[in-house]
Amino acid sequence: MKLIVTSMAGDDVVSGELVSPDGHRYAIDRGVPNFLGAVELTPIEERTKAEYDHVADSIYDVAVNWQFTAFRVDENAVRESMVDMLDLKPGMRVLEVGCGTGRDSFRLARRLGAGGYLHMQDLSPGMVYAGVKKMQEYDREMHFICELDYSISSATALPFADNYFDAVFHFGGFNQFGDLMKGAAELTRVTKIGGRILYGDEAVAPWLKGTEFARIVTTNNALFDADAPLHTLPASARDVVVRWIINNCFYVIAFTKGEGVPELDLDMPHQGWRGGTMRSRYFGQLEGVTVETKQMVKEAAAHAGISIHAWLDQLLKREAAAELGKPDSGKGG
Repeated sequence: MKLIVTSMAGDDVVSGELVSPDGHRYAIDRGVPNFLGAVELTPIEERTKAEYDHVADSIYDVAVNWQFTAFRVDENAVRESMVDMLDLKPGMRVLEVGCGTGRDSFRLARRLGAGGYLHMQDLSPGMVYAGVKKMQEYDREMHFICELDYSISSATALPFADNYFDAVFHFGGFNQFGDLMKGAAELTRVTKIGGRILYGDEAVAPWLKGTEFARIVTTNNALFDADAPLHTLPASARDVVVRWIINNCFYVIAFTKGEGVPELDLDMPHQGWRGGTMRSRYFGQLEGVTVETKQMVKEAAAHAGISIHAWLDQLLKREAAAELGKPDSGKGG
């Protein structure tokens, strides 16, 4: 993208524009590029953006403080345990989707070290600006040595190339993505093969559904009535971990990005009486037979000392060849 600068503060761009090769222009305000113009937000995204813009300055942190206190859990321990699930190493390139006011951001930043890069994204401009301010305060205390960057965008249309990040972290907004499947796909798309991805949000654990405990927390906040969206996991997910945290009222899903679906040896022969392989059992299915015929086939195969698969394959090849006037191709496998 082409950068057009209108004001600077030292070496940092304060305002300007990014212009894409296709001519789209994205404003930079307070050093943060805004990519929301690239997509049309869904109604839930518009509503979520407005709500978080409204609470960003003070209400949000007060509400989160109340929640951890009311639920009687240690916020520091909970958040550090989630970051642990990413297995971060110094020098990694990490994306935080939905950075909010930085309550997880500083925990990510201090693990990356020299050569590391943390990009903090949120749908809400108000949240991003609050996060920038908080991270500056944290930096004065913790002295981050990784590179920090920010942007405003939709999680369902992230402005990054495929396989760009070593890890992606998101906690606290997944249920309000405009399209859950697309959101999970985007988190996966921008992560390198072998990289770790984590996302989580409200959802009372399944074993608590229907209890008075669940009725209390969902009456207080209807978002807790959600279900953990395991269906959003991609086929490439490996080493999947699912946890319920914060008094079993939030789910966390973490996984490693693999390549495609898991591998199978479709041609490994079964050693049992049925015989065949996964390939023959799946791709070689034929119409069913009567119960009496099935029993006779089992007996005939046993009498011949071979599997049902081998007996049927030989018989059907021989009969089909005869019917078609073709030479018998020999015994089946």
